[in-house]
Amino acid sequence: MSRAWAAVKLHARALAHPLLTRSWLALLNSHGALRELAHLQPRLLHKIYRPYLSMRLSRRQGLTALAEHYRFVVTHGLAGTVARATLGPVGLAGFNGKSGVRYHVDLRAIVPMEREGELVLQLRCGSALIQSVAFSFLFEDRQASIGIGCLQGAKSGAGLALAREATRDLHGLRPKNLLLRLVQQLGHSSGCTQMLLVGNENRVVPKQIRQGRVHADYDAFWQEMGAQARDDGDYMLACEPLLPPIMEQIASKKRSETRKRHELLAGIAASVISAILPGAVPVLS
Repeated sequence: MSRAWAAVKLHARALAHPLLTRSWLALLNSHGALRELAHLQPRLLHKIYRPYLSMRLSRRQGLTALAEHYRFVVTHGLAGTVARATLGPVGLAGFNGKSGVRYHVDLRAIVPMEREGELVLQLRCGSALIQSVAFSFLFEDRQASIGIGCLQGAKSGAGLALAREATRDLHGLRPKNLLLRLVQQLGHSSGCTQMLLVGNENRVVPKQIRQGRVHADYDAFWQEMGAQARDDGDYMLACEPLLPPIMEQIASKKRSETRKRHELLAGIAASVISAILPGAVPVLS
């Protein structure tokens, strides 16, 4: 999209939604760090005019969710990190698989999945993208929360093969499990009580769903991870600390791999949290 056409669309949407626009601009102008983010990534201005995070949210509720996220960013001192992540990947953690291959977790902001969350964690192996998760900080029923709007693998045809290879190399830790647990620990360390997980029917990609381009079953995965269904079609999972596995409940031949998997996850989580939230609640291992 050309800049001129983007400006025309933005102006038309602003005229169609004057109150929404006024509230959004007032927030972005309320703090120098937010003005800087809008300058670095003008797509931020467009976010209030499209479905956001979950189809259960109206435009007004989407604006509220965005406002809550950016207030959280400012009050927790995250604006500098977010600004860097709008310009390109910010490395949070690097680690080796059991094969010796190097993996890393990066942070992106605002644009990679712009309707599905303000922050994106990406798991990569070299230059290959394996898995991404998009999320925002929210308040739900006056509780600090994290909302996840997307959890997806690589779009290339090799996406499934990349995920399977990474799972073998990471002691059985699936990439989507890894990223979900990282967001959960980030939430716990920042004082969030719960994660709000978008359900299949509430994903903010209705066109892609109608075209048959969306195949992931979020509901099944959330349930597998212990989340509870909500009446509005989304799911909820507590932001609990990462606890070590109870080895007595695990078959003896699987204990070594289970221990290595947990130690790997705990180490990655500690690196991610220390990079984003210095001085936060430590990850238990």
